[in-house]
Amino acid sequence: SSSTTAFTPSSPTNFTNIHHFLSIKLTSKNYLIWRSQFLPLLNGYDLMQFVDGSSSPPPRYLSSAPIGIPVLNPDFLAWYKQDQLLLSWILSSLTESVHAQVVGLTTSRAVWSALTVAFASPSQARVMQLRLDLHNVSKGADSVVVYLQKVKSISDALALASTPISDEDLIIYILGGLGDEYRAFVTSISTRGTSITLVDLHGLLLTEE
Repeated sequence: SSSTTAFTPSSPTNFTNIHHFLSIKLTSKNYLIWRSQFLPLLNGYDLMQFVDGSSSPPPRYLSSAPIGIPVLNPDFLAWYKQDQLLLSWILSSLTESVHAQVVGLTTSRAVWSALTVAFASPSQARVMQLRLDLHNVSKGADSVVVYLQKVKSISDALALASTPISDEDLIIYILGGLGDEYRAFVTSISTRGTSITLVDLHGLLLTEE
């Protein structure tokens, strides 16, 4: 297609010790975090083209070979080797249950696309469940840091599903899930004369804890 470019072969990327950078394995609930650790590596190693379709693989065989005698294209072999290394890298960062969903896919782009469809594509049921999760989230016995991380995780997932929650609404959800021991704190925040930011609320909650 006109939006793709031909793959330019280079020395295959060395993946030695690369797993030190991939401490988080993909589950059904942490796609955003998993993806956020992957993107800098794909960009840094110039491998994004393998998963986003911006370049196409070279022809498998040389067109200059004698008729009837197929000769493998060295550029294709270089592309294939790099793609399979990246595929191995992606697969090794999946939990077993997620890995089972992509068994049989043979290129890094195919796996990356399948994961995007499975975990990033919005669906009405998914959005409804996330909204319910946000409505029901509570601090309970969690620390303030853990509680706010839970809220942010749900908010990020909704944003990924193209249904972002405003900071103002997010603050309401956070205050609503704090529990009775924070009743005075919630009242003071709700009745203050000026609005509060998420950053300020975070700081005040840490002080209150």
